[in-house]
Amino acid sequence: MVLHDQGATWTGVGALAVAALLLALGIILFARWRRAAAREIAQIQETGERTEKLLTELTRALGDAREEAGRLAAMGEVGATLDLDEALERALRAVGALAEADAALIVLGQGEGEPITASHGLTAQESTRDLLGIPPEAGRARAVKLGYLYSADEAVNDAFRLAGGLAVPLSNEEGERVGTLAVFWRRADRTVDEQDLARFEEVAAAFGPTLEHARIYSEAQRLADADPLTNLKNRRYFDERLRREVARARRYERALALLLFEAEGLTDFASAGDRIQRAVRGTDVAAHLGDGFFGVIMPEAGQPDAERLHRRLQVALGGRVDNGGESVPLHAGLVELRREDDAANLLRRAQDALERAKEAAVERLTAAQGM
Repeated sequence: MVLHDQGATWTGVGALAVAALLLALGIILFARWRRAAAREIAQIQETGERTEKLLTELTRALGDAREEAGRLAAMGEVGATLDLDEALERALRAVGALAEADAALIVLGQGEGEPITASHGLTAQESTRDLLGIPPEAGRARAVKLGYLYSADEAVNDAFRLAGGLAVPLSNEEGERVGTLAVFWRRADRTVDEQDLARFEEVAAAFGPTLEHARIYSEAQRLADADPLTNLKNRRYFDERLRREVARARRYERALALLLFEAEGLTDFASAGDRIQRAVRGTDVAAHLGDGFFGVIMPEAGQPDAERLHRRLQVALGGRVDNGGESVPLHAGLVELRREDDAANLLRRAQDALERAKEAAVERLTAAQGM
């Protein structure tokens, strides 16, 4: 019995030893697994952080690339035209978008002439004001920061008011200043840091030569189209413009009138050109066709409009309106576009009308002398 009890005791002790060994082994394996899991978790976290950082940098780079692409596209769009009005319009839209501004303004110098001013996002009233207000000594400044102060009543009643702006010089390829580029913000002014200023200067540096080229081309085109005696349009421009206006009027079924006239005893052609230009409408095209012979293309106008212009020209050039058969120094042929007319036929009908008017004037003069 004693021997049997001892064997059972040793058996129990062995089992306990095995269990303890297994427990220790399990603790060791669990510790190793926990360390390995911790390492893997740390690696996953580190990978996630690196991935997140990479995505952030990629997003920022993509945004910069898009912004740069936008700048390059805008610059290329402006440089793709030599038409000054179109170049100014494209530049203003691009500048406003790139600078995230509410409005933009471009002022181009013309030597001793009045500067060319174009704006986008400004009201008609704002466009007529001197928004820049840059003092003469600021001509060499890198930039001018603008801030507008209002009374309490103005601030309350005009929530859309201009709050501030930034103006930088426009330069040509030789670095000579040719104008000013400005952007404006409404409601609240904005701070401008070095990065903002550098980006705005970069845009101005790209647009300056392009706009100056367009201005020079526009001036050369104006001189090529101008009559040197009167500063009205010349015969070449008149013929080309008449073809375009006739085609446009026929395409859109719009009215078009043509007035040809001659003024007797005209000697001061420069003064006459100025008075004629003041007498015609803003949409009319007045030209000196040579030897005191003039033409006026009148888009979207009919015979009554041409007759009214005829009377205005008589007064402007110092003549008298035809009254009771009296002779007048201004003979005119007035015609309105017909469905079957092309430019050549319309011009021919106007010339025939002018010849009839001159013949009628001679007949009236002859009759008056015979009396």
